This record gives sequence, C-alpha cells and structure tokens, in this order.
Amino acid sequence: MKNKKILLPLVMIPVGFILNGIAWSENIGGPFISTICLCLGLGLLFFGFILFIVRLRD
Repeated sequence: MKNKKILLPLVMIPVGFILNGIAWSENIGGPFISTICLCLGLGLLFFGFILFIVRLRD
C-alpha cells in the first residue's frame, strides 16, 4: 500500500525535470512556452519532493 502512495511524487519529479529541460532549450518553443514550462516544471519538482517526504513519514 505504501508503494502506491509514493508513486505519484515519483512520477511528478521526473516530469518536472523534463519540463525544466524544455524551458531551458532554445530550439523548442518561444518565450511564452518556455515561461509556462519553467513555472510548471519548478512547481511539479518542488511539490513532488515535498509530497514524497510527507508520504514517507505516514
């Protein structure tokens, strides 16, 4: 049961890394897409890390 609880944060963290990679690449999209990817990527990365710690403690 505990494995299912930490599956979501473990998926959110790599997705955040991928979105940050898209935001910092200059070949994909323009400034608007890069800004959206950066904000979503950082949000997923930090929230996934915090959620991972909280769900491990439970």
